[in-house]
Formats: sequence, structure tokens, C-alpha cells
Amino acid sequence: MAKKAKETPKQAAERMAKLRAKRKPAKYKNIYPSVLAKPDDDPLSLKNVKEWIKHAKEEASAFARSARGSSPKEKTKSQALADNKLGYVRFMEHYLRTGDWISDYMGKEENQRINWKCVAMAYYPDGTPKRTAGVWYPDIKKKWTNNMTVMSELVAITDKQFVGK
Repeated sequence: MAKKAKETPKQAAERMAKLRAKRKPAKYKNIYPSVLAKPDDDPLSLKNVKEWIKHAKEEASAFARSARGSSPKEKTKSQALADNKLGYVRFMEHYLRTGDWISDYMGKEENQRINWKCVAMAYYPDGTPKRTAGVWYPDIKKKWTNNMTVMSELVAITDKQFVGK
């Protein structure tokens, strides 16, 4: 048998480029379909969330490294920051698996607040809707705030006692 001639690095790179072009695209079986369906410019797209995960893991690693040679107070602070970043990574991985964002914040630096939306109303026994501040409700088409109170006037069709101050 004749031995193959040694490839130059340039030839090897060309051969690998051809092989990569033939390869089938990834199927992402472990990513929730609604996450895959989001376009790349969507804030919660797969591309963005993967980038955020990578960034958060790097930050967690940096905090853990800085905790090693520090005073006890600095060590505790750095370890808490590292644990916080790892928790954020778990939230993002949960989102990729289930399609449900469970954190109050999003973004590369975890600095953008999520706007929660009520999808199923809950009611007290007297028929008054239960409300949580900071949640958008479809019946009043508003975000409920702390300065909104419950009164006896009928203001919204489905909410017996809503009045904004």
C-alpha cells in the first residue's frame, strides 16, 4: 500500500471546510420549539440566551477565582456573586428546556426587568379579582401598581371594584 502524502495546513483547512459544509445543521432536540422559533433579533432568542449563558459562566468563574485569595469578608461577597451568576445560568437553561422564563430579570448583565402578564385570573370568594403589583392584567389592559386601590365603584367590565388613583 502506498502511503498518503502529508497534507499542508492549507490543504487540511480546505478539506475540513468542505466537510463542515456537508454536515447537517443541528436539530436542537433539547431546546423548546417556541425558543427555536424566535428570530435572532428577539431579546429571548436562542442565540442571545446562549451568549448570556456563556458570559454569566465566565463571570461566575471570575468571582470564584477572586474569592480564593481574599479576606473572609471579600471571599463571602465574591462567592455570593458567583452563586448568583450560577443561579441565573440555571434560570436560562430552564428557559431553553421549557420555554418559560422564570427570572425577574434578563439580559447579558441581568439588568433588564421582565414585564409579567396574567394569563389566568384568580378571584376571591366574593368575585373580586386577586391582583399583584407589577403584573399586566388583560381585563383592565394595564399593569397593576401599588397606588391602585379596591373601591366599590364598577370601573371595568370584569373587575367589580377597580379604581386607579
